[in-house]
Amino acid sequence: MISRVIKVFILEDRQAEAELTKRTILKFAPNALFTIASNEEDFLKKINWGSYDVMMADYNLPGYNGLEALLHVKEHFPQLPFIFVTGTLNNEQAAAEAILSGADGYVLKSNLKALEGTTVKVLADSVKKIEEAKENQQRISRRKLLLNKVKTLLSDGEDFSAKQEILQSVQELEGLL
Repeated sequence: MISRVIKVFILEDRQAEAELTKRTILKFAPNALFTIASNEEDFLKKINWGSYDVMMADYNLPGYNGLEALLHVKEHFPQLPFIFVTGTLNNEQAAAEAILSGADGYVLKSNLKALEGTTVKVLADSVKKIEEAKENQQRISRRKLLLNKVKTLLSDGEDFSAKQEILQSVQELEGLL
């Protein structure tokens, strides 16, 4: 059960299946908010309306492909978890292709009961990834600050034989961050 508000983006061309997915989600996430797109144009417009906690998409759409939507999301919204909710990933090759392309999971429409477990896991993994990214950015910022401090201390200090070599090394380190 997910008690917090989650924002779910659903890309599904069939209204009845989008509603079924919504109802399934509301059973385990009663505070979920939804944005639904039924085609590429709708998707490309609505994906920019706000931030979402999870993206769910059908694999086959008329005139558009779920993999294309996945690639768009991974390029423009790399932190957004992506789950295929589809009836067509019923062979290992298609499932492997989806996962290798960056999908965080998939659920077959014939087994929507699995949507809760997949969604909970994907959201937990997403929170963990975001926290790790923040921690990594803080470490990089701290390193930059320390390198700047070392550079200033060296520049302002008295000359010694290896001073220029050390300053050059510090500048190279700055370029690596």
